[in-house]
Amino acid sequence: MFKIFTLLFIFSISNAQFHIGAKFIPKKSTTKPDSAYFGDIGIRGAWISNDIDKDGKPELLITDYTKRGRVHAFQAVGNDTLEWIWSSPILNSLGANSTPRTIRSGDLDGDGKGEIIFPVNGYGFFVYEWDGVIGSHKFGNKPSALIPKNVQYGPSMGSLSGIANEGNLQFTVENFEVMDVDKDGAQELITPKNLTAVANDDYLIISAVGSWDFEEPGFSSFQIEASTRRTIAIYGGGGPYGVHPADLNGDGKNEIVFHNWNFGNYWVAKTTNADTLILPPIDSTWRYFYQTINGDNVALFGGAVADLDNDGNQEVYFPWYGATAEGGDLFMVDYKSGDNVLQADSNHSFKVMEGVSLSTSGAKISSFYGVESDLDRNGKKEILVGSAYPSNVVAVEFNGGDIRLASNYTRKVFYTGENNYVPSMTFKDSIVYRDSIGLKKDTTVFKIKDSTSVLGEGFVSKITKPIDFDGDTKLEVFLPYQSVVDTFTVRTYQRKYTWLKYKNDTVKWVQDSIKSFTDSTIKISNPKKWGVRSLETDIAGSVDGKDRVIITPDDFILNNNYPNPFNPSTKISFELPLNKIISLIIFDVTGKEIRSLEKGKYFTKGNYTVEWNGKNNSGKTVPSGIYFCQLQIGNLVKSIKMNLVK
Repeated sequence: MFKIFTLLFIFSISNAQFHIGAKFIPKKSTTKPDSAYFGDIGIRGAWISNDIDKDGKPELLITDYTKRGRVHAFQAVGNDTLEWIWSSPILNSLGANSTPRTIRSGDLDGDGKGEIIFPVNGYGFFVYEWDGVIGSHKFGNKPSALIPKNVQYGPSMGSLSGIANEGNLQFTVENFEVMDVDKDGAQELITPKNLTAVANDDYLIISAVGSWDFEEPGFSSFQIEASTRRTIAIYGGGGPYGVHPADLNGDGKNEIVFHNWNFGNYWVAKTTNADTLILPPIDSTWRYFYQTINGDNVALFGGAVADLDNDGNQEVYFPWYGATAEGGDLFMVDYKSGDNVLQADSNHSFKVMEGVSLSTSGAKISSFYGVESDLDRNGKKEILVGSAYPSNVVAVEFNGGDIRLASNYTRKVFYTGENNYVPSMTFKDSIVYRDSIGLKKDTTVFKIKDSTSVLGEGFVSKITKPIDFDGDTKLEVFLPYQSVVDTFTVRTYQRKYTWLKYKNDTVKWVQDSIKSFTDSTIKISNPKKWGVRSLETDIAGSVDGKDRVIITPDDFILNNNYPNPFNPSTKISFELPLNKIISLIIFDVTGKEIRSLEKGKYFTKGNYTVEWNGKNNSGKTVPSGIYFCQLQIGNLVKSIKMNLVK
């Protein structure tokens, strides 16, 4: 079966249980707010990293457009349980004017320490590097490195070497990749640059020069090692949009399928040696190809690289966004061994599924992103595509045979999502008018509760790759939701009806619509305000709900000491929802450490009480005054104020 959990963030959450379609309002923590955590959350992108802090567990990374923009990391802590482990500082406090739309992980400087990488508009690509301490989950409060907007061309660019790229980088990208694309032993960042000035548009491959450390850039820098050097002849008049590294012909070297927003335009460049990118000839008739000539479509969040037929030649699948004839369809770019991969034409582009994403009426709706999987574990690979209800997660499954034939694919809805929330219409508070002597008149006014808004749950955007995230042997994908509103409006109307009496004594009510008017208007919190959900496989073909537990900083409790004020000793109690290594330290008002009650000690889940006798680490009694006790757990710090009075 498939199981769903929902992350709902309104303020902070304590031991939250999540259900399919269930209305859930997390508690609002005002008594013990935690500055390391966040309140409301709005998801733009999600990514599964491959254990970048080397503790044996992958991380779920998400971008958040609330609180002026942040990114967050979660990790599994046992079956069906997630724990918050890190948040970046607020990004827009830097003056950035747009929050991150997508995120990746990698190791750009090749030092073996994982990195969280994302663009910040107005600044560059931020690189937060792990501190190298297993179990710390620390990626810093400031970037370890920054790919600047005016990054320079490198030595491989000939006469351009040392010159800043024209028009700066673009940081509102929906799709970029981090990988060793040219297989020279070092990872690169591959990104589109779609700017207002068309002449400066480009696709760039950027690499690191030197290395950095945790929160310390040192003397490192970045350079452009390859560029597509925009020309209208290659781009087909479209703006740079998506980058999809893939080994199209199985020769062990990567091509890059570039995607421009112009009728599904695609074209291909090839890597051969280090820092070398071969472009199609400008004078060719097949340098680019319009895949959706019946509509101006785009793979809004990027396409999916896969090898569904296991022939060693990867394909690239494009789920189309757009209210056009081909919006919601799935197209594929495919090459065979020996093909000229620089040749983009109708011999290499195919529609493999008509109407992947459908509305309740059966009309085609936009598709968003895609990933390769065999989520139901039936031995057949599929492309998972995200969209809106009732097509939240749809699988386009390959059944074998010729991969280019649409007849060899099956559409399977793995998860419909939740239906729109529409308050029911009800009659209330009948008002009967009477004349001066008490006889009933011929009109009655009823109050009718009626919603003026029809509200959905948003749509699934950037589905993550399938992985056994929590170690229970079942594959999971995470579903980030966009366009989820906080509230909707409900208005109460008063409507006048007339009671008509006929000669045979039959009666009927007739509405006088002219007399209808609004009585009141209220706002109601959206009961489906979720940001991320997960889909987990168990038994092929079935879907079911399962509770999930989300451990957040509010679940780690440091109680006020007792007594307080105190003399000569006081007791400090704390509660741990998980087994953790903790420190419990006393500081004075200047921030100087006075006493380490516990230092890097392992505690199992439970409640604990520790006594402080008012002495420092040297065993001397401290003077009267204000002291602070900190509970330190990885990135999390809880603090209480204590008053010693003699």
